[in-house]
Amino acid sequence: MPTSLRALAFVGIPVVVLLWPQIGWCQGGSQPEATSTSALVEPISPIENISSIDKSLLLELIKLARFNIRFHQQANRHQKWRTLTYAAGREAGTAVSFAASLVDLKQRVRGLDDPSLISRNALKNVVTATLVGSAISGSASSLELAQNTWVMLQAGKNGYSPKASTAFVKNILAITDHLFEQRELLVSTLPQDLQQRHIYELESDLLHHIRQQLIIEFCSWSCHSRGQAWRENTFYSLDALQNFTRMSAAIIGLKGFGQPSLGGAAAVTTVVANSVATVSPLIGGVVGLSMRKYQQRKLAREFVVERPILATKALAELKVKLVERENEGDAKLLEEAVSLGDKSQRLDLAIDRENKDIERLRQVAQQQIVAGPIIGLTSIPGAVLGTIAFYDYRFDRVTTNKLLFAGRLSALAGQSFALVQTPYTVVSGLIKNDKLRKAGKLPEQMLEERLKNLDHLEEQILAK
Repeated sequence: MPTSLRALAFVGIPVVVLLWPQIGWCQGGSQPEATSTSALVEPISPIENISSIDKSLLLELIKLARFNIRFHQQANRHQKWRTLTYAAGREAGTAVSFAASLVDLKQRVRGLDDPSLISRNALKNVVTATLVGSAISGSASSLELAQNTWVMLQAGKNGYSPKASTAFVKNILAITDHLFEQRELLVSTLPQDLQQRHIYELESDLLHHIRQQLIIEFCSWSCHSRGQAWRENTFYSLDALQNFTRMSAAIIGLKGFGQPSLGGAAAVTTVVANSVATVSPLIGGVVGLSMRKYQQRKLAREFVVERPILATKALAELKVKLVERENEGDAKLLEEAVSLGDKSQRLDLAIDRENKDIERLRQVAQQQIVAGPIIGLTSIPGAVLGTIAFYDYRFDRVTTNKLLFAGRLSALAGQSFALVQTPYTVVSGLIKNDKLRKAGKLPEQMLEERLKNLDHLEEQILAK
């Protein structure tokens, strides 16, 4: 195999995996004209045939690396404006409900000693405002659910569904397995005492190592993608359900002004809605984790999912062999490859870390898992006290009013927390994103840089 292609192949391999933004090693040299990755032209000698196979393997690995990046970008795509529109919808719905609670509290205080002072029209306005607030919040979650569904359908059309993506990776695996078999067969025909044969064997180990890294990367992103989709969609479904249930309770409550017997049904319906609001973030988290584990088990039946041991030792041994053969330039390039392998691992960790920060911004919908149950729990006492007031103290207006007053205080605490928590989450997330963007460390920026490097590497291989 020509020296330049050998250097390109095994310095380029770590870059195929995670592609550190600086690729300054693709220079000079010449090699036989590029061949197709799907059909190998019979060369004159085994060495030239191995060279052709190496080129085909690299191109297939580039294809897999590019697919992994596109999968990560498309499978759970989240338009930037959605965070703001959803937060605005949540804030508007909560603000309207908060205003209704304030008006209701005012009337309850006014009639603590004399319930006859409470304005009936004001209470009707409270129920109407509650209905509107619930409708706004429920519509915001329904819109997010619809947009997530659309993104999933588009990803499926582009070949990034769980089934289609797994089939694509299995196809790459089959092609590279065939190429590895051909390569090993050719290497086995070389004399045992030939130093070049040992170099070829080390290179084969490195190629297997890189392919396994790419498969692990795909499996990791596939599991994360499916878990996130189910977590978010479960939450949006339950959140829309509980808001529309609360809206139904408000409608029943309005009718209750003319038919007092409906008051109990309205109170019980509100208890159900607030209970769902309490557990929906927790259920979403459990469902997401369960689907992630399910996808892990499913992929484990299709691929070997053990993370490979770092190939630094093999690279170092190759470097020694090249130095012994007085290929100082190739030895320096291999030394850089060892460094790039270490950097690529740090890049993976950086992407994982920044992804977690960015997902917190998307979790405005879930009120940070902790806030959701708090808000729901503070709303339950009011609904429970309303139910007790109707069934046990229906004809004792003073006691009923005091119970409803206590329940409204609890609801106001939760609504106040929500009004502060949502904008805080959005603003802190936007500030974090802006800092990452200026530093060029947004995951989307790093992935785009890796795509550019992949394209550059592919051009270099095809040009030789």
